[in-house]
Amino acid sequence: MNAIREAIKRLLRGRAVSRLLASFGIDPKRYWLLMDLFGEISDRGEVGDQLGSNGMALKKFALAYFLMSAVLSLLMLVRRPPLPAYFLTFLVLTALFLLVVLLSEAGNSLVNPTEGLVLAHQPIDGATYTAAKLSHLGRIVLYFVPGLNVLPALAGLMWKEADWRYPLLHMTAALVVGVMAALLCCAAFGWLIRFLPVRRLRAAAQLASGVTLLFLYGVQNVLPGSSSATRGLLAFLRHWLPDRPAARWSLGIALATAAIAIVALGIRSLSADYLIRVSGLMRGGSAAGAKAGRSWIADLSARWFGGQGSRAGCAFVSRMMLRDFQFRRQVLGVAPMLVITGAALVQGLRTDPFTGKFTAVHLAPHLFGFMLFTVCSVLAYGSDYKGAWVFLLAPSGVLGRFARGVYAFLWIAGVIIPNLVLFLILAWFWGLPHAGLFAAYSLAAGSTYLALELRLIEGMPFSKPFDSTRGAGMLPLMFLGGFAIALAVGLQYLLFRSAAPVLIATTVLASAAYFLTRSSLTAFEVSIRYNLGLVSVESGTLYKEVGT
Repeated sequence: MNAIREAIKRLLRGRAVSRLLASFGIDPKRYWLLMDLFGEISDRGEVGDQLGSNGMALKKFALAYFLMSAVLSLLMLVRRPPLPAYFLTFLVLTALFLLVVLLSEAGNSLVNPTEGLVLAHQPIDGATYTAAKLSHLGRIVLYFVPGLNVLPALAGLMWKEADWRYPLLHMTAALVVGVMAALLCCAAFGWLIRFLPVRRLRAAAQLASGVTLLFLYGVQNVLPGSSSATRGLLAFLRHWLPDRPAARWSLGIALATAAIAIVALGIRSLSADYLIRVSGLMRGGSAAGAKAGRSWIADLSARWFGGQGSRAGCAFVSRMMLRDFQFRRQVLGVAPMLVITGAALVQGLRTDPFTGKFTAVHLAPHLFGFMLFTVCSVLAYGSDYKGAWVFLLAPSGVLGRFARGVYAFLWIAGVIIPNLVLFLILAWFWGLPHAGLFAAYSLAAGSTYLALELRLIEGMPFSKPFDSTRGAGMLPLMFLGGFAIALAVGLQYLLFRSAAPVLIATTVLASAAYFLTRSSLTAFEVSIRYNLGLVSVESGTLYKEVGT
């Protein structure tokens, strides 16, 4: 295996590849020096937040997508849609997954450029540095495209109209889609750098990863004639495209030329301006939410959950959620799904579940639980994790109250307030008794979710570097959680036929939430102490090494 890697490495660094790089304005020698530098940093575990630089995470995600594509291929084999629809389905999925992942990864690489700040004074031009910086996107494409398409390409041979060339055609088209997705992501950030102020680039990069899903959702609901995004798009094209083949070819060539020009100009802008603005990028967005002020949630936390130590935990978490780059990046990645689910809930607000009808409002308690799951699963990770040593100065006895303050913020902001708003809305449509009982059930269910999910916070919040392998490890847990939520929604449909079963279930969930919360808070405090102990050991080791 090592011999094969060395052979591939020599081939890539040959004269032909060097000439190709030089034709794009990239210095081959400095490009490979930067690649070696970034590879060494990755091997030392200093860029664990970059998916393309973490081989273990890529393998886990590729395996997860392979299993998902296997299930989808089996389902489509049973239903046997037309071969073009089967082919188009996997191309659309490939484009969708890659755009979401690559936009997030490109933003993480380009707007958090610590290495660029260090190397900005070196004689490295923008094109060379940007090409080296974004080369890890190519690894994502090379892992994800086969993971999503190898099995579907082979399964396509089961269709009668497919011949032996279909797998080759399928994989070639999927690879082209992957490469185009990577180029579009790079071009998008080039246009952002050209037109947006530097201080706004971080926020724009974080919002960009959600644009694709929201756009597809809008296409599905805006285009006339179909509830499916694909069928609606085809109907729209048939209505507006010219009938003559020659006119269609001319329009297609014009659109392709415009797309190529947009991508080329965006990448050119990215390579030309990136290093010039790198110092501004490092400072951009640092003042997010920086206005000092008294928080009423922190006041409630201090009154109900343990005094000033609890206030400190509540205020710290609430402030860092607004400021931390890695936290916002991870949470905003699931924002489109929350928006889509929230839109479905709005459409079902008028239907009272106590009438025996199924409504999307049944999902509301579990939507709040999913939001808290997303927050708790990434709360321990942050961009400024090296500042965790400051908590070593705090008295040991205050850490328990600090943990309760973190819980207080999550419970008030993620459970109490959403359910209070839900109650006010439902009371308008259902009346006070039914709305109050549903809100009480949702409050108990959300509190139970939070009590369980609090154990996902492994240590002091924002005190660890983000590890991209964690996302792959969380996929099985998310699948199991989705299955459990489906069972809970089905049980709710049976419960919400009369008030008595709902009242009993609410009492049981509230009791479970109380005891689980006490246990989880104790475990959370122990986790914080253990994490800070590791920080103190690492600091002591560093000082000993410097001293010798």
